[in-house]
Amino acid sequence: MTGRAIRRLVSLTDRIEDLVGEYDRRTSMYDDDDDPQYTEEEERTYQSFQQLLRWVPTVRGLISSQTDGHQLNIAYQKLNQGADSARGDDAASMKLAVASWLNESSPPPNPPIHSRDKTGRGFYNDVTAKLLCPVDFNWADTVAKEGIRNYEPNFQVTAHSWPSFLYKDGEYDRDDPTKGLFKGSFLVRTFKHIFTSPSSAADARPDEELPLEPLPKRSRTQGECRTRSDVATLLGMRSVQPRAIAYSAVQLRFALSSCGSWRNVDDDFEHDQFYVYIVDYFENPPTPTAKASVDALLVWWNRKVFGPHSVSTYSPQVAAHYSVANTSAKHH
Repeated sequence: MTGRAIRRLVSLTDRIEDLVGEYDRRTSMYDDDDDPQYTEEEERTYQSFQQLLRWVPTVRGLISSQTDGHQLNIAYQKLNQGADSARGDDAASMKLAVASWLNESSPPPNPPIHSRDKTGRGFYNDVTAKLLCPVDFNWADTVAKEGIRNYEPNFQVTAHSWPSFLYKDGEYDRDDPTKGLFKGSFLVRTFKHIFTSPSSAADARPDEELPLEPLPKRSRTQGECRTRSDVATLLGMRSVQPRAIAYSAVQLRFALSSCGSWRNVDDDFEHDQFYVYIVDYFENPPTPTAKASVDALLVWWNRKVFGPHSVSTYSPQVAAHYSVANTSAKHH
């Protein structure tokens, strides 16, 4: 598992030496400047470094060790290789999964989506194109369709516009742009395919809301025996992480595209910028209201992925607000 958490939970493209380098730079700056100023990119890199320590704790030991620079570089390269290998494995798996999901939809795509050859995907196929189409345009509009396919300036496909697949049922409301955002059914299926299991994604119906009536109680172990651990368990991820959602969105976008092999830029669309926008949405909400909305969205995601019976894991109670703490305080 060396390094395999990095692309999935830390950073889409950053190299380990660059993340550690930002930490080293800050450490040295504190000696020279009591109030150092950082750029937005530097802050983002440092946030990724903090996530690196969380999900790849062996890095902390490497940093604090007396290992010479050559040996450190070898260790970092192994982590980078593990990170990129995991991203490649997920991309290969998603290429097959997306073809299966779309071909099983009703009505099925015509022509069908080839499971291994991606040249017929992207904006060359109406089914994949509708999912990839920026919400600022309407794929059903002939002018928009031709404009996108002909790379016209007024119909550029960039990371500055959310793809339709991010929205529930692909519906975007200009007056309420966050409504349904990050609730797209294929996005949830992608997350489950990567982090819980391909079978859980196949069985999921993420476009449906959870039932209002409580689910019947069941044993904590009933139906939970597994022959092998899923990726989330192996990584120690017990609740849905924003960077895992961003990573899933990138993997889905790449699987729907006609790109045959991984690259950061697909025509005018930058996967890294797309990833950053999603991470910022979740991790840096601009107002308390936006923060509350993000918190509610993460609860929704956790219920979709891990189920309502695990609510204490991803939304623990604040013990001080409840009766035991209250009576204890009164007693004293």
